[in-house]
Amino acid sequence: MNYFYPSDQQALFTNRRQELATLDHYYQSLIDGTVEHVALFGLRRIGKTLLLKEFMRRLRMTNSAVQPAFLDFSVICSSPENFTLGFIGSICYWLLEEGNSDPEPFLNPATLGSAVLRAGGEKLFDEIQPILQELQRARPDRQALLRQAFRFPRQAATTLDKKLVLICDEFQEIRTLENYPNSQNVVALLRAELQSQSAVQYILAGSAISVLAGLLSNPDSPLFAQFTRISIEPFDRESTQELANKLLSEPLEADLYPLLHSLTWGHPFYITAVARRMSYLLDVVQRPLSSDVVKQAFLVETLSPGGRIYDFCQYVYDLSLQKAKGYGALKSVLQILAQEEGLSASEVARQLRVTSGSASDYLRWLCEVDLVVEKEKAYYFRDQVLRFWVGNVIKGIEISLTAEPMDLKGLINRLDHQFQRVAEELGDAQESLVRELMRHFKGQTVHEEVFHTQREVTLPVFQEVKADISPDGQIELDAIGEGQERWVVEVKWRNKRTGSKELEKLLMHAKERKARAWFVSRSGFSADAIKYAIENEILITDKYGLEILRKQIL
Repeated sequence: MNYFYPSDQQALFTNRRQELATLDHYYQSLIDGTVEHVALFGLRRIGKTLLLKEFMRRLRMTNSAVQPAFLDFSVICSSPENFTLGFIGSICYWLLEEGNSDPEPFLNPATLGSAVLRAGGEKLFDEIQPILQELQRARPDRQALLRQAFRFPRQAATTLDKKLVLICDEFQEIRTLENYPNSQNVVALLRAELQSQSAVQYILAGSAISVLAGLLSNPDSPLFAQFTRISIEPFDRESTQELANKLLSEPLEADLYPLLHSLTWGHPFYITAVARRMSYLLDVVQRPLSSDVVKQAFLVETLSPGGRIYDFCQYVYDLSLQKAKGYGALKSVLQILAQEEGLSASEVARQLRVTSGSASDYLRWLCEVDLVVEKEKAYYFRDQVLRFWVGNVIKGIEISLTAEPMDLKGLINRLDHQFQRVAEELGDAQESLVRELMRHFKGQTVHEEVFHTQREVTLPVFQEVKADISPDGQIELDAIGEGQERWVVEVKWRNKRTGSKELEKLLMHAKERKARAWFVSRSGFSADAIKYAIENEILITDKYGLEILRKQIL
């Protein structure tokens, strides 16, 4: 797999132990003959593809009877004909070359057949001939091509007496195939094949969270309830430190890693960009590493044209708005949310001077392209770094790649105001912290004041901790822990005490899932909420209890 997954990428792979264990668990279903298909959700550049490459590497090392194949749907979905060629060609490539050479001969209709034969795939050659013949026609039957393409993995597995794991990256691009004449119901054709075989497992991944969620979770979709969903989250502080140390020529002072984590929000791409910029400042400019240098590296990468984060944010911003409607109005909505998050549709409407209905449409379109997320009728940027970029670059604030710290003093002050406050006070950061804490539960006994109970609580071991995401891509519960016990968790990080009605809602979720309920509230709980929690055995924790818990187990 060295061509596909070179050693320098392997060296940068960090943590993801939980995600790998989850993939291994579902992969076992293929071995057992009861196939469970899996879908990975996560922001762009969060590390989904690298995770899948690492999973493939480990799979090839442990089981020769199972062959993984990687298919990039963003490349092969340009037309039904190209999809068919790319789909079967990629599978042949992986079955015969296993990622060790240039795949190009397998992706060209003129050379696919000869490439298969040169690689010793005589049996596969017979299987692909009808498809190649159809592709050579002046007007190929697109429905027939797609049906043959989806049938091919099963045929190949039978022919070679192997089981296949098909990893389909950017799977949501399959929808583009239905824009062509005579290629309708593409997803339904795939569904029909999924239900008729037991030797092929599909692992889907996509960065268009809302689109992919709709394909897999909408009751009207042919793929409804066919896939188990796995959310790929940003790194915790420990993994942020691990990745940064792989990129820096010397480690940071211990107190600088939390700063790096808060600025990047644990996003691996942002961590990588900032760490490489810090290495430049350390090795070339010979500037000693300090908090100001970490901030300088972040600002240069984010606000300088040519910076890695700048270019990435520009790409995401332009691409997402191109896919949405009402380009000009949407830019205005994003600028409003960049200045103040957590606004309702009516508050956005007031600032835009439009009707609430129009504002709701704009916000819905932004949610559909994953720039914005709705939570409890309030709207937030999905990506806080992108929020910072929008709030500055769109207003014309840019800096030079060679900017000095003195030139950045005002921006550093603004950075401190936005990121440090957000990292320490706002819910998204605390939700991530709570999930991180739960992953460190190892049977410790904690004092009753942490959970407002009458006795000490023994913390269970969780095999999996994740946010609960609804079919429309929104977060329903901030954390679910699965293991020795099942816990459901809600986090409210605001200047308002939590009342009993919110506890009632959480308890309902807990009963539905036969789980224990835990509510974390920054400002504590009202008297009636505390009474309700005691009566119903709900664990409740305020910010002081959370800090006690963090100090004890981290």
